[in-house]
Amino acid sequence: MNLTKSAILAVSIFCIVVSQVNCDAKDETTTVKPEAPKEKIKLKDSKLCKKCNCDFDDFLLDCSEKVEEWLSAEEWEDLTNGDVVFKTIKLEHNNITTVPILPTYGVENLYLANNLIDSIAEGAFQNLTELTTLDLSHNKLTSKVLVPDVFKGPYTQNDFSALENLKTLNLGYNDLHTLDADLFEHIPHIEELVLCSNAFHVIDRLSETAISGLASLKTLDVSYMEIDDLPETILHGPRDLETLIAAGNLFHQLPKALNRATNLTSLVLNQNPIDSLVEDNVFPPLTKLTHLSMTYMTKLFKIGPGAFSELQSLTELILSDNELLNEIDEEALSKNVTGGEYLDYPPLEKLYLSNCNITTLPRKLLVRWDKLKALDLRYNPWNCDDSNDYLINVLIEQINRTTTVLAKNVQCATPTTLKDVELVRVANEHMMSSSTGSLIWIGLLVVLLIAVPTLAGAYVMKRRGCFGVFRRNDSGASSALYNRTSFNEDFHI
Repeated sequence: MNLTKSAILAVSIFCIVVSQVNCDAKDETTTVKPEAPKEKIKLKDSKLCKKCNCDFDDFLLDCSEKVEEWLSAEEWEDLTNGDVVFKTIKLEHNNITTVPILPTYGVENLYLANNLIDSIAEGAFQNLTELTTLDLSHNKLTSKVLVPDVFKGPYTQNDFSALENLKTLNLGYNDLHTLDADLFEHIPHIEELVLCSNAFHVIDRLSETAISGLASLKTLDVSYMEIDDLPETILHGPRDLETLIAAGNLFHQLPKALNRATNLTSLVLNQNPIDSLVEDNVFPPLTKLTHLSMTYMTKLFKIGPGAFSELQSLTELILSDNELLNEIDEEALSKNVTGGEYLDYPPLEKLYLSNCNITTLPRKLLVRWDKLKALDLRYNPWNCDDSNDYLINVLIEQINRTTTVLAKNVQCATPTTLKDVELVRVANEHMMSSSTGSLIWIGLLVVLLIAVPTLAGAYVMKRRGCFGVFRRNDSGASSALYNRTSFNEDFHI
C-alpha cells in the first residue's frame, strides 16, 4: 500500500514538472504585446500653462506669485509627461512652506526664493539629477532643518549618490546661525555658495569645516552675517576661490584668511568698520586680484604706504563713498619688485574716489594716469592751489575728454575765492590758486608792477616835452621854454 502511494506521488510530481516545462516553453514562444507609450501632454493647452507663464522659447516655467501652495500631483503629472521639458522653473514669491520629494524631471534651475519654507523633506531633490542651480533664499530655513540628507542624490545599490551637477546654492536671507559639518557631502561640486544675511555672528568650527570642504568653490558670499572675522583656515580647502563677497560685516582688520586666497580675482569689503590701511593691516600678496571694492566704510580715514602694493594685477579700485577718507599716501600702490631704481605699479584702468573727503590727489600715486579709462573724483573738497597742479592742469582735462560726465561736480572747496567752482573752469580759465594767493592776484600784481612805472615814466617824459614832436601847432621856442620850465619843476619835486 505504501509503495502504491509513493508511486502515485512520484507520478504526480513528474506531471507537475512536465507541465511547468511545457508552460515555460509556451511562454518562450508567445509574443507579449508591449504597452503603447503614453501620449505626450501638450503643455501649451494644459491647465498649468493657463495658470503660470510658459515660455517655450526659453524653456521657462514661471509660477511666481501664481500658486498658493506646492504644485499639485496633477500639475506635476502634466510636467513629467509634457511635450516640453522646462529647464528653468520659478516658484518665487508664493506661500510655499515645505518642499516634498520631487518627481523625476529634467529641470536645471529651480528658484524657490521669497516663500515661507521652513521644512524640506530628506532627499527632496534626489530625482532632479540635472539640477545645477537651487535658490532657497528669503525663506525661514533654520540650521536644524538644513541637514545633509536634504541634498542627497538618487539611491544606488549601496547608498545615496551625490547630486553631481549642482553647482550653485543660494541659502541667503534665512534663519541660519551655523552649518552642519557634513552639509555638503551630497553636493561636493558646489562652485557658488551664498550665505548672505544670515545672522551667524561667528563662523564656528562646524561651519568652517563645511565651507572649507568645498574644493570646487569659486564664489563665496558671506556678506551681512554680523561676523567680525573669518577663520584663518576657512579658505584653505577652496583653493580655486575667485570671488569673495564679505560686505556689511564687522571687520576692523583685514581678515588673515586672505593669505590663503591665492587665486582670488575679485574682493568686496564694502561697509566694514576698518579705519585705516597702515603698517601690518595691509593687503597680503594677491597676485591675481583685479577687482577690489571698499565703499561706504564709515570709519576709513587713511590709506597708508604699501596698502595695495601686493595687488600688482589690480585693474579696478573702488573707494567711493568713504566720507572720512582724507589721506591716500602716494606710495599706497607702488612696489619695488625688481629692487632697482624704478617702482612698479598695478595696471589700473578704473579708479573711483567719489564722495570722499580728499583734498589733494598725489601726483605719484600712479605713473600712467593716461592709461585710466575711468577716474571718478566727484564730490570731494578739492584744494585748488599748486598742491593740485597736476590734477587741475592735466587730469581734469583728460577726464573731460574721455568721460565728460565724470568731470562735472569736481569742484574746489578752497581757497574761498574759488569755492564751488568746477575744476574744468579753473583749468580753462587759468584760475588756479598758488600757495600765496590766486593767479588772479598774481596777475594783477604783475600788471601793477609793470604799469605804474611805465605810466610814471610816460608822465615825466610828457612834462619834459618828449612828446612835443607830435604837436602840430606849437612853435619850437614855446616848446623849449615850456620844457625847461617843466624840467625845473620836476627837478624841485
